[in-house]
Amino acid sequence: MKKIKIIAMYITITAQKLRGDYSQSVSDFVDYLEKENQGLEQEGMEHFFNQNGNEISTKEVINEIDGNTTKLKKVEPKFYSITVSPSQYELKRLQNSSQDLKVYTRELMKDYVTSFNREINGRPISIDDIKYFAKIEHQRTFKGTDIKVRENQPFASKILALKNDIRKIEHGELVGNIKKMKQEIKVLERTAPHQLNGKRIVQGMKKEGNQSHIHIIVSRKDASNSVSLSPGSKYKASEVLMNGKMVKRGF
Repeated sequence: MKKIKIIAMYITITAQKLRGDYSQSVSDFVDYLEKENQGLEQEGMEHFFNQNGNEISTKEVINEIDGNTTKLKKVEPKFYSITVSPSQYELKRLQNSSQDLKVYTRELMKDYVTSFNREINGRPISIDDIKYFAKIEHQRTFKGTDIKVRENQPFASKILALKNDIRKIEHGELVGNIKKMKQEIKVLERTAPHQLNGKRIVQGMKKEGNQSHIHIIVSRKDASNSVSLSPGSKYKASEVLMNGKMVKRGF
C-alpha cells in the first residue's frame, strides 16, 4: 500500500487482494461500496462516476473492470483501490460535498496519470488512457484497529466475561449474583475511556461529523486493454530500453 499526504489530505493506493478466499472479480468490492445506498431512494444515492460520466451502474463498473484484464496472470492484481480522505478542515471548506469531491477526483486522476511518466505508442499517457470508477461515501465506522476501540478492549473483555457468566448462571451451570454482575457491566460501560453519545465506542459504530471520502477503482490495464499500468511500481521517473525502444517509466 502506498500512502500520500497532500497538505492534510491522505491518499492510499492498495492492490487488489488475491490471497485466500478473495475473488478474482471486482464484484465483491463494488458490492461493499454500495452499502450506504441500501434503503435510500434513488435521489439520495451516491453513484459511481468517472472522468466523463455520472450515475454509472454497478453492472457497468464490474463488466468494465473484469473485462479489462488481457494477459494478466491469476496472481497479478486486476485493479487497484485508491482511497482519498480529506481532513475535517478541508471538508468544512467544501460548498457542496459530493460535487466538489467529484471535481477534485477528476483533477486528482490527471495527476495520477502524470505520475506514471509513461508513453503509449510514442505519446505521453493521458487521462483517456486509464479506466477508473469512483464512489463517494459519507460515513465511516470504527475499526478494530482504531486506538479508541483498542483502548476500550479491556473493558469489552470484562463485559463479555460477565455476560457469559450470567448465561451460565441462568442455565444452572454456575452460581452467582446476576443482579450484582449486571451492575458491574453498567459501571464498565460507563467508565470505558472512549464514549460517543453516552455509549462505549465499539467496532462497527458510526463515527460522528462529516466523514465524506472517496473510493476509486482503477484497472491495472489501460483503456485499450493492452498496456499494464501499475501504481505499485518501484521505478522512479526514468527511461529504459525495452524491446529495442527507449520507454519512459516511473510512479
